[in-house]
Amino acid sequence: MRPAHLRLLATAGALAVALGVVAAFVVGRGDGAAQPTAAGAPTTIATPSTEANEAPVPEPTTNRPTPTVNRPGAGDPAAKAAAVAFLRELGMRDPVAASYRRTGTATAEVGVHPRAGEGDRPLHEVTTLVRLHRYTGGWVATGATAVDAIEVDQPLPFTRIRSPLAVSGLSTAYEGTVHVTVTEDRRGADRVLGRGFVTGGAAEPAPFKGTVAFTRPTPGVDAGWVVFSGDTGADTGIVSATAVRVRFVNGDHPPQVLGVTTSPAPSASARLVTLTGSGTLTVSVKAFAAGEVRVLLVPSGTGGRPHARLLGVDRASEDGERWSVAWRYPDEPFSGHLLVQVNGRGGTAEHDGIAVQHD
Repeated sequence: MRPAHLRLLATAGALAVALGVVAAFVVGRGDGAAQPTAAGAPTTIATPSTEANEAPVPEPTTNRPTPTVNRPGAGDPAAKAAAVAFLRELGMRDPVAASYRRTGTATAEVGVHPRAGEGDRPLHEVTTLVRLHRYTGGWVATGATAVDAIEVDQPLPFTRIRSPLAVSGLSTAYEGTVHVTVTEDRRGADRVLGRGFVTGGAAEPAPFKGTVAFTRPTPGVDAGWVVFSGDTGADTGIVSATAVRVRFVNGDHPPQVLGVTTSPAPSASARLVTLTGSGTLTVSVKAFAAGEVRVLLVPSGTGGRPHARLLGVDRASEDGERWSVAWRYPDEPFSGHLLVQVNGRGGTAEHDGIAVQHD
């Protein structure tokens, strides 16, 4: 469970900014059961999620309601029920599932809003988009975004975090205040490790940046959440929230990115990979103390990180140092830069020095 006293400014509208790459495939190596479609060999092709935030995580150890789904086509009611339960645990009073969208073979997005706001005024607009992954036991939330209210640059989903945690993003909230809560998974009510707040925009969206301290996680607990919510100025529970799935640092050796190369290779001067037609972009990474390597495509322009697209994940390197992700790109225009995220027990390292453009 999440603290019920978190509150958020009611906002409406649809989540914007899509990269426009709609027909991508990932050629993964050893992605394991944590991916929507397992990639057990170099030639296996798996369909990725539409956004980086939709990448799945190992099944949580909490006892969140996860109704069983026996058939791929029977997920709508169960997915909505899981999304409603997740928002209720975050502190939303009487949440209602208003929309459902399938985003992959085992992923979906559900739009949720409180049934009523301040003064029991009925609410009808979706305020939070909940992303879910379907496991054998049912649907599990993997993230959430407060619509037109809070976009998070840091931390990225599945980053390994330590205290104090650096956070940043863009927000609109009552008096500019965004509450930040760090929790760890456990059966029953999730344990709150730390709380803090940052200041963003009030009447208009504005950047926020700061740090949040939290206590040491319980030994053996690997995952948790960082929850961002605004303030409505009234004690009516939260109206929406952005929830980022994270893992905790539990090792002494932070990972390092030793080198990143691509095929096709970038131009020597501009560090720009230019693509045409359809084909395969292979990203090779040399890293130290890594447990997995994630490659994302961040769209050009400011504020692109919250809309980064996951291109692939490698959890089975050749020798513990060499990792590789191959992305089959479509014949469609796009531009951005590669963000390589190297996760290990000792933390997370990033590399983002290669631009990509498709004319």
